[in-house]
Amino acid sequence: MPLIGALLTATLVATAGPSPSPSPSPTPPASIGNVTVVTGSPESLHKAPQATSVVSASALQASTATSLDAALRTLPGFDRSRGDAPFTNYGQLRLSFEGAGQDRGALFVDGIPAQDGFGGQVDWNLYAPLSIARGELLRGPGSALYGSGAIGGVLSLTTTQPSLQDGGVVEGSYGGEDHGTAVMSSTQAFGSWASAITLSSTRLSFGVVPTNLEESIDRPGVSTADTAHVRLLHSDPGNSLAFDAIVGTDAQQDGQPNDGFSRSLDQLAATWTTGTIQTFALTAFARETKLTNLADNTTTHPGALLYTQYVPTSDAGVRARWDDPVPGGAYSLIAERHLVSGWNDQVSGAGVTQSNIAGTQGLDGFALQRTFEGRFGAVLGARYDAVHTDALGPRDANAISPRLDTKYDLSPATTMRAAYGTGLRAPFLNELIRSYRIGTTLYENNPDLAPERSRSAQVGFDVASPGSHLAVDYTGTIVHDALGFSTISPTVQMRSNFGETATNTFTGDYRRGGPCADVRLFGALNHDRVTQGTPIQIGKRLAYIPDEAAAVDVERTTGPVTAAVELSYSGPTFADSLQQQPIGTAFLVGERITYQFKSGTSLALGVDNLTDRYYLTSIDRAGPPSSVTLRLTVPWGARAAEAVRTAAACG
Repeated sequence: MPLIGALLTATLVATAGPSPSPSPSPTPPASIGNVTVVTGSPESLHKAPQATSVVSASALQASTATSLDAALRTLPGFDRSRGDAPFTNYGQLRLSFEGAGQDRGALFVDGIPAQDGFGGQVDWNLYAPLSIARGELLRGPGSALYGSGAIGGVLSLTTTQPSLQDGGVVEGSYGGEDHGTAVMSSTQAFGSWASAITLSSTRLSFGVVPTNLEESIDRPGVSTADTAHVRLLHSDPGNSLAFDAIVGTDAQQDGQPNDGFSRSLDQLAATWTTGTIQTFALTAFARETKLTNLADNTTTHPGALLYTQYVPTSDAGVRARWDDPVPGGAYSLIAERHLVSGWNDQVSGAGVTQSNIAGTQGLDGFALQRTFEGRFGAVLGARYDAVHTDALGPRDANAISPRLDTKYDLSPATTMRAAYGTGLRAPFLNELIRSYRIGTTLYENNPDLAPERSRSAQVGFDVASPGSHLAVDYTGTIVHDALGFSTISPTVQMRSNFGETATNTFTGDYRRGGPCADVRLFGALNHDRVTQGTPIQIGKRLAYIPDEAAAVDVERTTGPVTAAVELSYSGPTFADSLQQQPIGTAFLVGERITYQFKSGTSLALGVDNLTDRYYLTSIDRAGPPSSVTLRLTVPWGARAAEAVRTAAACG
């Protein structure tokens, strides 16, 4: 392919160019900064007492991926299921960190719970990579601070911050899988209010049906998403008031006439913070989601409607947090309440009601945390959670989740850390009342599910020097009363508590460079398996958790040209609990060449899946083929000035 050869040649030329003059006082890479996800307050990533990974806005924007979940494939500890969010079955986009297993991770966007309250899945289509300012992943036990679902960790994403400075960027792209994407992100002042506004529209399409399932009625899959996100902030000394609103719709047509879904979301949130030394923050949110899900009768009559599901969901929550700095550390108190109501109405292709079930769930939590600073530092905390569920009968569960994180600075450059914690994961309403079909397999609900309980241990070290950062960690997680799918027959699986799972994960994360030349790489080995269950289950691996994962991301800027190469690997995994549905491996190569004009405007040519690797994301979805995309980015105001300064520094 002449185009691919030209891109590779340009990359070699850019990376072989002269290096910028070294600074008299070199600074560490951007990854050596402060993170908030460990304790909820800023602290050094290098000296954090629990393993944490970060991803910057520039790394996400340099990715050739068309969706945020795919762009996160280079984030250490993020167990991407390989499902490309715009072309993945509803309900399959779940979270796992450090190999802990699906539904054992929590997601927050701008401090607001971002998973669907009814089913726990993530609508990645709401968030364009251009809108994400930073991502932080707490790897390992997080329930002591974040509650139900944080068994394996917590991903915290921050979108474009409100600012009084006028500036922004408009970006448009087209080519390959991308049939037209436009994103606008801007900040400006409205009187004394700072704002951040993001508007995005995406149109994607490619042939999603695997070759072994192709039918004459098949057609390319089509995915659309439109989102408006507005953030407002008013700050006075000792007080701030923030508002956040998201309105979004997305839809998928997944390769057959009656296979896909449409979804809408409306969300409002507000946060009031007061205090200068001692601080008190009160956050409230409310969200409405409506979904219509279609299933094709692929088993006996491909192209005929099997059923239609209507799944409306409402959830709302409030969180209060009080922080009190004291000599050598701080105290924190957190109280939360989260209410969820959902309904599953399923109608056959002939119009017959097959299921009409509603449920409610209330989750209350209270957490106390004490941090200790110094050469020997620690986080000591515990949280009480109470869960009341009314779905095909009332159920109550409660748990206390303690946590102890410690670190010791062997030297200014080297830190050792160890952590231990327990966790809770309550079943979602979706698991209790909703059944569905993927391909020829029926996945059944189970109203008698009990919550999962876990215990996790972690040990690792972190080495930082000017310009580089290395972290190596081991995480071991054991989950009791594990929730998952038990195989009833070759075509039927049922959610169940099937005993115990155990995961041992080794993760290495390395970064070297700065704004003009940056190298990021990670590798992870997961040994996950069922340790207690039926004889046929014991020893089997967890669904959608790869044996190993790795990524290498190299970026170099020389004058107006930036070249980026991304390699990502996801090892073998299975889509079922008995390892009868292998979905193989995926080794992907991405490359982008960007030319920036003097005004700050840039033009980029990118290739995702450069080698045109065929791979599966699930049993009935193929991953995107090689896709060549042209992207135009036009900044203005403060964003344009920032782009010009960066280019000048790397000239």
